[in-house]
Amino acid sequence: MTGFDLADAPSVRQVSLGRPLPRATLAFRDIVSGLVHWWLWGLVAWCDIKQRYRGSVLGPFWLTLSTAIMIGSLGMLYSRLFKMDIETYLPYLSLGILTWGLVSALLTESCTAFIAAEHVIKQIRMPLTVHLYRVIARNLIVFGHNLVVFLVVAVWFRVTVDWADLMVLPGMLLLLLAMVPAGLILAAVCARFRDVPPVVASLLQVIFFMTPIMWRPDLLGENIALALYNPFNCFIDLVRAPLLGEWASGTSWAMALGVTALSWLIAFPFFARFRARIAYWV
Repeated sequence: MTGFDLADAPSVRQVSLGRPLPRATLAFRDIVSGLVHWWLWGLVAWCDIKQRYRGSVLGPFWLTLSTAIMIGSLGMLYSRLFKMDIETYLPYLSLGILTWGLVSALLTESCTAFIAAEHVIKQIRMPLTVHLYRVIARNLIVFGHNLVVFLVVAVWFRVTVDWADLMVLPGMLLLLLAMVPAGLILAAVCARFRDVPPVVASLLQVIFFMTPIMWRPDLLGENIALALYNPFNCFIDLVRAPLLGEWASGTSWAMALGVTALSWLIAFPFFARFRARIAYWV
């Protein structure tokens, strides 16, 4: 047994009382065992970042710099188009773009989580969820770098610091809890059908403009419900509102909790059903 042969992730043929373990049990062990081995996917995610920017002077801060330029340019333009005070609009815009960047990156990169780890899946026995957690950890590191942009904006425009800021922690946790089942479904489906990743990328481009990231929901007037009940807006609100010194609405919490629960109800039986086939699909 090698250092990467994770015994906590038993094969489908492992037996109990002469019978194979239920698929649901194996899927549950895969999810939990992947979390337990946080050191593995955390280390690999960090190596991914170092490898991506090896030889670069600023490293991942090049992405932060480009994000800062984009936020500054859009803030100057759209604050005039929407006739909004830039002191309140730019912090709102920066958090919207940063949080959306995290969500969209998690969804798009989850599509190739199993495909990119093809050689590992076929050669080393380990929980499949390790590859998904690797994607999540990698993008959290990038999000942490990009959050510097908001810190500069917050200091420059003197954004109020309040106890509501602490609510960003459960909000971020709920966001990640929703991304895991979504990522499991996307990773498995895209391993089987290679045409799905570009479809997901195209849909996210449309959703970006339909979600109140660069504009506020109240601009919709009587149709404000289209924004308030947008699941993407609800998750973004859980992260953006606390950092702006506000409390996320009850609607956002209720929608986010409902979407997360529904995602797990769909993803877990799906993952349990097709988990053993993923190695053949990649």
